Amino acid sequence: MKTPVQLVLLGGGYVTVWAYRSLVWRLWPELTDGRVELTVICPNTHHAFRGWTAETLTDILQEKNQISSLTELMPRARLIQGQATAIETGTKTIFVKLPDGSQQIKITYDHLLLGIGAFDSEAVEGIRQYGYQIKAQDAFLRTKAMIPALVQKAAKESPEMARNLLTFIVAGGGFAGVELATNLVEYINVLKKEYPSLQGIDPQLRLIHRRDRVLPALHGDHNRLVQYAEKVMAGYGIEVLNNRQIKKVVADGAYLQDGTFLPASMVLSTIGQSRIQLPGTELMMRDNLQRLYTNIYLQIPGYPSIWGGGDACHVKHFYSGEACPANALWAIKQGAYVGRNIARAVKGQSLEPFTYRGVGQSASLGIGKGIMEVYGVQFTGTIAWLMRWFLFTYFMPSRKVMLRGLGDWLFLAFRQQRKGLWLKQKLNVPEKLSPSRLTSTVV
Repeated sequence: MKTPVQLVLLGGGYVTVWAYRSLVWRLWPELTDGRVELTVICPNTHHAFRGWTAETLTDILQEKNQISSLTELMPRARLIQGQATAIETGTKTIFVKLPDGSQQIKITYDHLLLGIGAFDSEAVEGIRQYGYQIKAQDAFLRTKAMIPALVQKAAKESPEMARNLLTFIVAGGGFAGVELATNLVEYINVLKKEYPSLQGIDPQLRLIHRRDRVLPALHGDHNRLVQYAEKVMAGYGIEVLNNRQIKKVVADGAYLQDGTFLPASMVLSTIGQSRIQLPGTELMMRDNLQRLYTNIYLQIPGYPSIWGGGDACHVKHFYSGEACPANALWAIKQGAYVGRNIARAVKGQSLEPFTYRGVGQSASLGIGKGIMEVYGVQFTGTIAWLMRWFLFTYFMPSRKVMLRGLGDWLFLAFRQQRKGLWLKQKLNVPEKLSPSRLTSTVV
């Protein structure tokens, strides 16, 4: 019997999930009779849907309703929980370290997808030790735990100390930073309602942005959306500091490049991503952000059996020639195209270029407040927020998780309460946070 064609997908993010679906759709007979085998290698056992990051961070959604099991999402694949440590392109071999670290295994491939994503940038001094981030799951949970813990501590302190404890910095004025800043202030105002001593104290939040205006991806013809976002932030009392950049994060705040010190109990970073440079990929072409270049078919140039997409890769927009945006919808579409082209390669068919034009961009600025651009048409306010909600709900990879999340949204609509927060209060669940970290905050 002929040796099965080995398709190996690295990672458990959007690119991998949608590539898997595309492959199964197009190679069902080959997968069924064993002519093709699918393997997914990922350090995690789940896929995290990052579209609802702000909503999960602020307890509108429960954490479990952001997470989908890879076993359920990709039942036709052999799943290996482990970390790819190197690629040997000559022999088409991947080296994988298993979770306990006691064993390293070798997996061979005929086609390999590099869907390994990216991680929060740690370029700013002190950001790892003293800052807060939201991309990695452990960093997200740490950030999530710290916010209500600070509010709880502030309620027990003097008004001056409480104001210091409720002082925050968000670094980065792109979509992630603006979304995080607005939702954070809204959430703190919700948490404050439980504490009479905090009713006269408003949270103070500064958003630090290195460019001359927030949301740089929306400038030009989209000034209306930027102006709406600026108006919402002003309504929340958010101070936007443009043309400024954080140089160093310390326990009680951050230093800017000009030497200014800004006190804060939390410095939350959305300032870029770093890429994994897997040994064996050193000769592959990268851009100045260390993203791997792909060709129009989403192959790595010079390596026709290696494919890429998502945050790890520089994928050129077919029409503009610029790099495609690094967001979930683009990663989903790149994954679908990759799966289609790998299937065509397996069948000996000609490849199809990645010609997706994009739909638009959106952000939530708090419940019922949003901005959205769809094919050049701009929407703001409740209609934009609802359009974003429908879009994100549609693209959730697990229908079971989507339905559970829908229950949380209905709870918010009919009870006017956040389900995650309500459960904590009902069960009196304390936040898991080291007391030493609280005592090192602003004084």
